[in-house]
This record gives sequence, structure tokens and C-alpha cells, in this order.
Amino acid sequence: MIDNILALHSGIWTANRLYQPQTHFRASGHVLLDEKLEGGWPESGVVELQLPCFGIGELRLILPAIASALDDSELTVFATPPGEVNPVALCQAGLDLEKVVILDTTTNSSLWCVEQALKSGCCRTAVLWGEALSVTQARRLQLAATENDCLLFMITHQQSVQGLPVSCRLSITPVEEGLNIHVVKRRGLPVLPFTLPLPEVCSSFSLMRSSLP
Repeated sequence: MIDNILALHSGIWTANRLYQPQTHFRASGHVLLDEKLEGGWPESGVVELQLPCFGIGELRLILPAIASALDDSELTVFATPPGEVNPVALCQAGLDLEKVVILDTTTNSSLWCVEQALKSGCCRTAVLWGEALSVTQARRLQLAATENDCLLFMITHQQSVQGLPVSCRLSITPVEEGLNIHVVKRRGLPVLPFTLPLPEVCSSFSLMRSSLP
């Protein structure tokens, strides 16, 4: 009887199953991070990034993965960013600004808007800054993302519920070399904390200005 139930519900894991690394993932654009996460970010679902404060390099961390997954018809949604999103940085990452949607609304409205975007079929990736999600909110967004092959990066500086139903959770702190990353939750074997180097921010506009006489 139990074997029949397990056969019908492949999402149920039992301790007698050997660990299998993930086969569906989205490359992060960072070699070390891909190595630690055994391929990269989850292909779909909610990735929660816990920061001590906003603006520590979170966009530089996730923009390569956002750009690499885009098709001509797909939109990218940035919801309730803590400041102005730099269009030059988005262009340098490979995003088409005509296909970027920025939502500046209240928290409750932004959650609803992001959920609808994930369900729309025209959004491949969304980024949401805000307060830590409740279990109910996380479950709704996780379901919308996984059922529609979307990836949502939830960025917060608050401690969330330990058992939050998300695909992946990282705790991140800035250091001089880049970012210290602690993988709190993911599907797979535990990962020791590590430091991910990030390149210096330098726009082509700045280079052009410096070369002028």
C-alpha cells in the first residue's frame, strides 16, 4: 500500500532513497555559486535572499541568471525596489528595457501583482524586495512560480519563518571581496558558507567620460 502511494506521489521523499543531484536548474552566471549549488539556481520557484540591508550587491548577484533565461516575448518584473533601478546596469546585463516592468506599490498590492505576473505566462523572472513572507504568502508564490516555470527572487532584510515553503534560501552579508553566502535551505546536500567574489561596478559611460580629454 505504501509503495503504491509513493509511486503516485513522486514529490514524497523517503530516507531509503539515495540522494540525487538536481537535473533542472538555471545557471547563476557565477562559476563558484553554480559549483556550490550543483548547477545553479532552481529552475523555478521562490529563492529567498536574506540581507542585512538592501543595496549590497544583490542585483549583481542575480542579473546574469535573469538575462540568460529571457526569450524575446518574456518580461522581467522588479517589484518595490528600495531605490531607483539603474537602467545602465540592466542594459549591461543584457536586459531589454522595453521588456522590464517596475512596480512601485504597497506591499500587499505588490504581492498580488507579482503572483499575477507569475501566472500570466509572459514573465520568466521576477524580483521582489520587501518584508519577510508569511507561510501562506510563500506557498501562494511558490505554487504560482513552479506551475508556470518562473523564478522569483524574494529579497528581504528580515528573518523569515524557518520552515517557509520556498525552493532555496540564502543568507548574504557583504565583505570587501564580494558577498559571504550561507545556504540555509536548498534541495540537496548541505553547503558550507563561502565567499563569492563580485566584479567592480564600472559602466561604459564612466569609461567613456574618463577617456575624454
